[in-house]
Amino acid sequence: MKRLKLYINRLNIIQVSIFLLMIGLFFGIICSNVFQDNYIQKIQEYEDNVFSKITSSDINYTGLFQYTLRKHLNEYFIFWLLSITILGIPYMAFKITSFGFFTGFFISAATMQYGMKGILLVLVYYFPHGLIYLPVALACLYKGFLLNRSIYHDNHSRMDSIFKILKSYMMILIFLAAAILIGSFLEAYIGGFILKKSLSLFT
Repeated sequence: MKRLKLYINRLNIIQVSIFLLMIGLFFGIICSNVFQDNYIQKIQEYEDNVFSKITSSDINYTGLFQYTLRKHLNEYFIFWLLSITILGIPYMAFKITSFGFFTGFFISAATMQYGMKGILLVLVYYFPHGLIYLPVALACLYKGFLLNRSIYHDNHSRMDSIFKILKSYMMILIFLAAAILIGSFLEAYIGGFILKKSLSLFT
C-alpha cells in the first residue's frame, strides 16, 4: 500500500487524469455488460419513441443552442468556482472518472445493441463539437489544477492573493468561455442536424 501511494504521488496531473479516465472507462464497460439485461429493453423503447420523434420532427435549433450554451456555461462556472476551493481537485477527479465511466458505458452499450452502427452513433454524438470541447476540458483541468495548487499548496490562500491569481487567469477564462460558445453552436446546429440524419438509420 505504501509503495502504491508513493507511486501515485510521483504522477503528474496528466498521468493522474489518464489513470482516472482509464478506471472510469473500465468500470463503465464492466457495468454495461453486467447490467445489460436491465437496460436493453429501455434502449429499445427509447429507439421506438425518441429516435423516430427526432427524425420526423423539426428541430428548434435556436432553442437547442440556448439550452446547450446555458448548460455548458453553468458547468464551466461551477468548475472554476470549485477550483478556488479545497474541493477543487476532488471535483476534477470526479469529473474525469465519471466522464470515463459514461463514455465506456455508452460505447459498450451502443456496440452491443447496434454493432458497427453503434460506433457511428457514438461518433455523431460527439462530432463536431467534441473537437472543441475536448481541448477546452483539458485546458480547464490543467489550468484549474494549477490554480488550486497555487492557492492551497503555495500558501496564497489569503483573499487578496486569490484575487491577484484570478486576475492573471482572466484572459484564459474568457478565451475558454468563447470556445464553449463556439462548441455549443456546433453542437446545436451542425451536431443536431447530423444526429437527426444519422438516427434515421436506427428507425
